[in-house]
Amino acid sequence: MHSYQKQTVTVQTHTDEHVEGERQTFLRVAEIVLSKSRVPLSAGEIVDRGIEQGLFGDHTMGRTPQKSMQARLSMDILHGKTDSQFVRTGRGRFTLRTSLGTSVSEQDNTIADVQSEYVAERRVLRTPKEEVLCVPESAFRDVLTFQGIDTDTPPILGQLLSEENTTYVGRAEAEVNNDAKQFITYVLVQCGQRLLFFKRSYLSRAAEFLRGSKCIGFGGHVSAADLDMLSRADFGLSACGRRELAEELFLPDRPRRNRKISTEANLTDKATIDLFQGVPLECLGVLNDDSSEVGRRHVAVVYRAWLPDWNTAKKLQKGDSSIKGLGWIDLSKDKVDITDFEYWSQLCLRRFYPSTLFTRARFEIVNNSRLASDRILVVAGRIGSGKSETANYLSQRLHCSLIKTGDLVRELMASPPISEIGREAFQTRAYEFISSEGGTKKLADAIASQIACGEGNRTIVDGIRNLDTFEHLERKCDSSVGLLFVQTPPDVAFDMYRAREAGTLKFSYRDFLKVYDAPVEGEISSLGRQANAYIYNSFGMEAFRRTLDELLPKMRS
Repeated sequence: MHSYQKQTVTVQTHTDEHVEGERQTFLRVAEIVLSKSRVPLSAGEIVDRGIEQGLFGDHTMGRTPQKSMQARLSMDILHGKTDSQFVRTGRGRFTLRTSLGTSVSEQDNTIADVQSEYVAERRVLRTPKEEVLCVPESAFRDVLTFQGIDTDTPPILGQLLSEENTTYVGRAEAEVNNDAKQFITYVLVQCGQRLLFFKRSYLSRAAEFLRGSKCIGFGGHVSAADLDMLSRADFGLSACGRRELAEELFLPDRPRRNRKISTEANLTDKATIDLFQGVPLECLGVLNDDSSEVGRRHVAVVYRAWLPDWNTAKKLQKGDSSIKGLGWIDLSKDKVDITDFEYWSQLCLRRFYPSTLFTRARFEIVNNSRLASDRILVVAGRIGSGKSETANYLSQRLHCSLIKTGDLVRELMASPPISEIGREAFQTRAYEFISSEGGTKKLADAIASQIACGEGNRTIVDGIRNLDTFEHLERKCDSSVGLLFVQTPPDVAFDMYRAREAGTLKFSYRDFLKVYDAPVEGEISSLGRQANAYIYNSFGMEAFRRTLDELLPKMRS
């Protein structure tokens, strides 16, 4: 759990520490989310964006995190008064005190009696007892240049793991340090031709790179407690993997009600410890994921634990509250849909178990009647997702007009084309325009004007990136606007983007991230939550085009 508190607060008991840590986790998430937002947000919106950005880490929350966020913010404002860094701008809407005086949306009202020049008190992270193994950017920058999994493990770890490069840092401090990566173990559990997976519980709000209902990797941070005389050779990596397995899984050798767990020493049942201390642990590769804010602060070493006896393996039960249930994939006959798994598991499945996957894209329709009947269809997605390919395809096959919002933005900004100034410069200008007063409405009005001038009963709109623009367009068009969202894993998006750009062999993943994570792209995930249908593009263009053929009949009214 990530815990935060002011320096003046003294933790008295374990329970007090838990409550205070939870309170400060919510406040810290609110601070980060609101600092990036142009308008005040509700508690639910703050939680949604915090989860999207991976700010809760592996913090465990209850069924109604939005109510918890509302309560934490309300209490902080009540007790802190003008010392609180948060203020209400209207019923149920919050912003940072430092944002007062900047323009907000017309439905929000600022608090008149608060001085706009007030600087909110900075909160100091409380360093928890756990210290995690980290490597600084200076040591990994020229080594971790890939996205995904590299199986050439020895030279990578040889350059990262050394007394000169590594250090142990307090967990809370490490979680907000963008200049270092924390080591994580990610362990696959296999018995013969069976691969273990688990489903996440509603209690779990894992970071963005671990979101998803199914997962094949068990593990966590490599800590100072994993290093001893027997584990110095690999800086405690394998010891961490075995420890995490013993904590997240449980091998019953007596009735469950008699299970004893020591929170002080992290001791679980002897049968569970004996099992995972003795199983062969195979190092498969190094996983680097720079596609999310939290992913960029972690590097994972992927292991596979080989369980020798199926009679023992099939008795395994969940040992952690964040796990909803366990299951086994029979690799000799089962086929799985990769979109059912979180992103890191997708990477492992594609790399180590490709024959067990349905190699096709998939679509999911949330509202079929809207998708077929709406006269305007917006196609949205991240850079490299295949959204423009989708928009062009639907326009041609459905014989309807196509509006490219990138061209409209360029005209509204009076900007040279991307081919002249480059994508990064264009994105910067676009963000300045869309963030300016009335920018989103101007774009929506331009789209609506083109729709009115178009021929036919239906229009495809390619490339809306902002939720405000979409909502303005809905109001202009009497809500007759559908939304199709293309979801593509970051590594697949990189390959597709690189294939269409000039100088493909010299275009690195870090170059891609500069455009993928540009501020103008920041609200696309929020837009995706409004979609009437989703296309999951997990295997590139060939499989994606086959899925578009399957989707087409659903689009016809």
